[in-house]
Amino acid sequence: MSATVLTGSKAAHRRNRDWARERPGQRDEARFKREIAPKLDAFSLKEIGKATGLSLAACSRIRAGAKVPHPKHWDILRELVES
Repeated sequence: MSATVLTGSKAAHRRNRDWARERPGQRDEARFKREIAPKLDAFSLKEIGKATGLSLAACSRIRAGAKVPHPKHWDILRELVES
């Protein structure tokens, strides 16, 4: 029997769920919106994408405040805005 290999968005969703299970209680969107999101305007979409590995479209939505990224990206974005 061969193992099914997940690719694309299914694999990303699984990684995000696994990350969240390993770190319960680390979802404070208000804190992200207050402390990190406003400072992202100082960075290009390319810089944000390079730091997170997210698409430029996703980075655009995050920087515009239309989307909050998965919490696994918050630490790297905090490091970016505090550099």
